[in-house]
Amino acid sequence: MSVVTYLEAIRQGLAEEMERDDRVFLLGEDIGAYGGAFKLTDGFRDRFGADRVIDTPISEAAIVGAAAGAAHMGLRPVAEMQFIDFIACAYDIITNYVATARYRAGL
Repeated sequence: MSVVTYLEAIRQGLAEEMERDDRVFLLGEDIGAYGGAFKLTDGFRDRFGADRVIDTPISEAAIVGAAAGAAHMGLRPVAEMQFIDFIACAYDIITNYVATARYRAGL
């Protein structure tokens, strides 16, 4: 078994799932053209296309909300947050929408 960094393991796992399942896509700040803050997705846009590696505005709530909506429609989004410090900006979406969607809409 090869020894890899956490970053490389995540990168390999994402690439493997994106190759296996066309429903998997990535969305986040600067992940397309720039390759992400830590270069995790460097080259992914060329490899998988701009429709599956989506640069978003700086809005964690919008990223999580878009990912939640896509998941409810049967897609497999991977929402990338550059830094954990900003995930609290998306708590409203997580607690008031994602966590209750099953009861409100049967999703």
